[in-house]
Amino acid sequence: MLEYQDQNCSLTLQEGLNCYYKAFPESTEILKDSTDSGTLLRDHDCTHVIFGLNISIEQESILDTWVLWGSKWELKYLLGYQKLPQIKQLYKDLVNEIGYFGFIKILWKLSGIKRKVMFRTFKMKKKWPFKMPEEYLSMKISDLREMHGIKVLLPEEMKYIPFERVT
Repeated sequence: MLEYQDQNCSLTLQEGLNCYYKAFPESTEILKDSTDSGTLLRDHDCTHVIFGLNISIEQESILDTWVLWGSKWELKYLLGYQKLPQIKQLYKDLVNEIGYFGFIKILWKLSGIKRKVMFRTFKMKKKWPFKMPEEYLSMKISDLREMHGIKVLLPEEMKYIPFERVT
């Protein structure tokens, strides 16, 4: 378990983000912000940190539920994410690797966890701003979670069999 995944993490959001980047250096290199993306990729990465998730395909799918139901977002901003060349390539590679049926299997397998996340979002005090204010980076993760009423999933709540990729 990474430090930022603890509900009461005392790291600042920036420190949590650094922990996240250090844990997943291969994706950090590919998915860097640029003049085209602005802070969009960083904002996405901050959702991983604030909701306590890693970059596995399963936890990316769980994150989608957190973002959809528990974040304040603008459709245009989120669609910008899908238009980034590195994201387009990532999706293309995933479809080639697991196929569309693989995505359906993952959604089916995670349906109970995704439902649990959805209900947690209804209990939040306020939605997480997907386009995140800069001042949040200097605030403690635990304080931000308290402010928004975010209760991350415990490891025992995320029981699933990891997707087996064919190699």
